[in-house]
Amino acid sequence: MKKTIIRTLGVALALTCLHTTASAETVLKFASFVPAKYVLHDPVFQKFADDLAKETNGEVKIKIYPAGALGKGPVEQYQRAVRRIAEISYGLPGYTSSVFPKTLLIELPGVTQGHQDATKKLWKVMDTHLRKEFKRTRPLALFVTPPAVLMMRDKAVNSLADLKGLKIRASSKSAAAILTAYGATPVQMPATKVYTSMSTGVVDGALMGTGSLLIFKLIEPTKYVTMGLPEMPTTLFMVMNDQAYQELSPKNRAAVDKLTGLEMSLRSARLEANFGEIGLKKFRGLPGKQVIELSAAAQAEFAKAAQKGVAAVLKDIEGKGVPATTIYNAMKN
Repeated sequence: MKKTIIRTLGVALALTCLHTTASAETVLKFASFVPAKYVLHDPVFQKFADDLAKETNGEVKIKIYPAGALGKGPVEQYQRAVRRIAEISYGLPGYTSSVFPKTLLIELPGVTQGHQDATKKLWKVMDTHLRKEFKRTRPLALFVTPPAVLMMRDKAVNSLADLKGLKIRASSKSAAAILTAYGATPVQMPATKVYTSMSTGVVDGALMGTGSLLIFKLIEPTKYVTMGLPEMPTTLFMVMNDQAYQELSPKNRAAVDKLTGLEMSLRSARLEANFGEIGLKKFRGLPGKQVIELSAAAQAEFAKAAQKGVAAVLKDIEGKGVPATTIYNAMKN
């Protein structure tokens, strides 16, 4: 009788321990709209998952859902984190420009010099100007692609005049304003729709980072790539639902903080830039493709027009009560 009681207590204790262990494990869903072969999937997304599991002794794990597995449409990525469809999401603030007017100032011409510089400037003004834009979420990474180039379907762009009236894809409202200043007709759409739109002639071209040549297969419908435009990167984010972050223990929140932020952002920007170089090199080697380097005179034309676009963007945002000029200058300096 005594042995039976001991065995019963032992089983109950084991079950209690098992339940406690299971309860202590937290699994965070990570929503990504890009496929698992994407340049950041293994070295950034999966590495973060592996490192966090190690840092927390398996208490916090991340399950990645690539290629829109938690919902199609990259435009909705930010809301997936806000509504906790996923605890973490990856996307572009430009797809919901009205939510991120301050953050997207980094994409204006004249602010940055290279992807590393732009990424550092985003984090330099994060606490003073940007963090409040990320309502109900916590930025884990915020970085940019290489400066945008013009990818054209069948019309070479050697000067500002060559763009007049052409329909060009833009990633955000601010990018659209600059294209308007260039004399083009901007068409805002997610990157995932550009291939079809260019192939069918819905747009004549796209203003995008060189990584898109391979990531979104734009190397196929693109005949001309024009380089030397005033620098305009595209911003990317990885955010975490703030409630999910607060629910973690202090020790596990510290682990998340340790693995994210500026360092992760710089590494992501560098990987994007390297991938862009690979895409451009492959494009150069294909028959019938041409890379156009703007002349000094053409660059000056574009720069002058871009400043008119910048002034229009700042005026529009200032009119909505946002100190855009102050933030723009803080980013630049």
